[in-house]
Amino acid sequence: MYIAIELWKESGLSQKKYCKQNHLSLSTFRYWQKKYQKDKSGNDHNTAQSFIPVHIPQSIDTSIQVVNPEYITITYPNGIKVNCPVSIHIEQLHTLIKI
Repeated sequence: MYIAIELWKESGLSQKKYCKQNHLSLSTFRYWQKKYQKDKSGNDHNTAQSFIPVHIPQSIDTSIQVVNPEYITITYPNGIKVNCPVSIHIEQLHTLIKI
């Protein structure tokens, strides 16, 4: 949800209008915005300049297959996949991985 907060900030829209256009609950959006602000204010280091650790379980095939070099695909344990452009801002990528 943090990515939605960042996209809203970039949009210049009011929260209400952004939520309506993106089919989001305004109360849920506001809850996550408060959480986002709290996390950002308590962050002692600049995440844009730090690496995000990626852990690969030993039991999976570690061969790499490039499907589309313009996108990064994140697959969550529940099977949901998110495709992101390789140009995604590191903080937005961190937010997607952290969820």
